[in-house]
Amino acid sequence: MKKAVLGAAAVTTLLAALFAPEDEGSIVGPATATPRQVERVAPAPIAAAAAAQTNRALAIEPRRGLDDEEAANLFAKQSWQPETPKKIMLDQQVAQAALPVARVDANAPPPLPFQFLGRFVDEGKAAYFLQAGERNVVARPGDTLEERYRFDGMVQGSLQFTYLPLNLKQTLAVGDLN
Repeated sequence: MKKAVLGAAAVTTLLAALFAPEDEGSIVGPATATPRQVERVAPAPIAAAAAAQTNRALAIEPRRGLDDEEAANLFAKQSWQPETPKKIMLDQQVAQAALPVARVDANAPPPLPFQFLGRFVDEGKAAYFLQAGERNVVARPGDTLEERYRFDGMVQGSLQFTYLPLNLKQTLAVGDLN
């Protein structure tokens, strides 16, 4: 196949050479460049300022010598991030120390350990799927969960629980369930 293609290319080249026009005037010659006058326009002030700023940014600065401290630790941590000024860091630490400490009320129940996953209705009775840590729990009204919570049911878009050690009500907002 390659020999046939090469043979066809050779025959085509020979035919093109035989039937080429004899008159050199009918063939277009190579292009020649002609000089033309270009009007020089002064650069705009904005473009000149941008070019000057770029030149300053790309300027090569002389190498500075190492300080004694830098020479002592050649393998110090290197970073492209600018150093955070120590004053800003100290101000942040002072501001954090001045924040009031949240007091924990001894009579307040701990936050609910449950997350709402979904609801299932079977024969008119609703069951709610909750997640407590890594465990999934199915809760029906009246059930005791984790020995400290009683599930009271659904009221106005939120699940109601009673924290049994203190007998206090807690709610978990879940929105309107269809």
